[in-house]
Amino acid sequence: MGWCLCSSCWFYAQWYLPDLWVLVGVIVINFTVVALSSKGGARWVLPAIIAANIAVLAFFKYWPWLDGGDSRAVLLAGLPLGISFYIFQVIAFQVDLSRGRTSKPRALEFALFLGFFPQLIAGPIVHGRRLLPQLARLGSSPCCIGLGITLLTLGLAKKVLIADSLAGGVDAIYAGQYATHGITVLAAAFGYGTQLYFDFSGYADMAVGLGLLFGIRLPQNFRSPFSAISLTDFWRRWHITLSSFLRDYLYIPLGGNRLGAMRRTLNLVLTMTLGGLWHGAGLQFLFWGLAHGTLLAGEHAVRRMIPGLPRFFPAALKTCITLLIVMLLWIPFRADDPEHAVTLFSGLLQWSSVSFPTFSELVAPLQLMSSTSSRPLVVLMWSAFALICAGVRLTAWRWALRANPWQRGMVSGLLLAMVLKTLADRPDQPFLYFQF
Repeated sequence: MGWCLCSSCWFYAQWYLPDLWVLVGVIVINFTVVALSSKGGARWVLPAIIAANIAVLAFFKYWPWLDGGDSRAVLLAGLPLGISFYIFQVIAFQVDLSRGRTSKPRALEFALFLGFFPQLIAGPIVHGRRLLPQLARLGSSPCCIGLGITLLTLGLAKKVLIADSLAGGVDAIYAGQYATHGITVLAAAFGYGTQLYFDFSGYADMAVGLGLLFGIRLPQNFRSPFSAISLTDFWRRWHITLSSFLRDYLYIPLGGNRLGAMRRTLNLVLTMTLGGLWHGAGLQFLFWGLAHGTLLAGEHAVRRMIPGLPRFFPAALKTCITLLIVMLLWIPFRADDPEHAVTLFSGLLQWSSVSFPTFSELVAPLQLMSSTSSRPLVVLMWSAFALICAGVRLTAWRWALRANPWQRGMVSGLLLAMVLKTLADRPDQPFLYFQF
């Protein structure tokens, strides 16, 4: 356990050494509170430590924005890697400990609980009651080497071969290199949504795979989200550990759905708005969260007033509508500021004829596996193809569980060779959720 903690700290410090001292400070302060607390401790202890953790997050994440530096570059300059994830993780632990849902850990277990490198920098957000007992058995639990390497390779392939291959075209669209019209806007929405999904779910698969190499079972963070038939269904499938955190530690304490329809609507909107602000201090994140919260509240209102309405629509139509809404809402999430998002949305009112890409243009991203920019229509077509494949195929976790050792070995070997060849031909790109 000590070796794993030291290795995790070394791994984390490779990004930026001063970030390590922030993590160490959070670990020391929170464990001091845990060690000094008792079952019948003062009521102010829990609110105080939660406020202290949120203050740390707010200082690094929102202070530049509140101070007038509203550019994305200024905001990210002082943001410690993974701080949003490990702060939420330690808040959940403190709440669970106060409720008796988990027991006090030893110092080494607690430090590794927050610093375990596979999920440290981009999740999943793991509850102490789930991870701490596994860490206590570290070294004695069976290590799933074949399954772990398979998931690690599948996640790496998602990120490098799909997400990074779309990145050049998506970045070019948001940089304004193409005229803003309907196809460009759809490519901006679907291209970034697809890139984000394969980038983030790829990291989640890698984290789960790395955990299995140590005999640690980390929770799944995605479950075919773009197959959802409603926004409610989407949030049960997308970034599952964050959705669960917001539900258990914000929505339910606010009253959930126990205090009537109006209060449930308010709680939903407030929870999703704060979930948007968790991603960043820009007004675009506020709008993204507010829009999701409002639409979720609208779904609940429709189900309450017209209970049988959803049954009149086929599942395929509901999936398409949900997918379109989710993808369009990625535009303000990715845009530099609200004005940029409004400019892109205005392009939906302007449609013009576009030339169909040639065969060489269409297959260039597949042939080169490069991060060079492709035309918006090419980005849109490849995004649609990737989403269809993701919708009809098993998730990486389920495929890896069902495949036999020979299938795992052949697929992992082929994908790893393609990944290494691709990384040799182009610079690597950080995971998108490193900025959150």
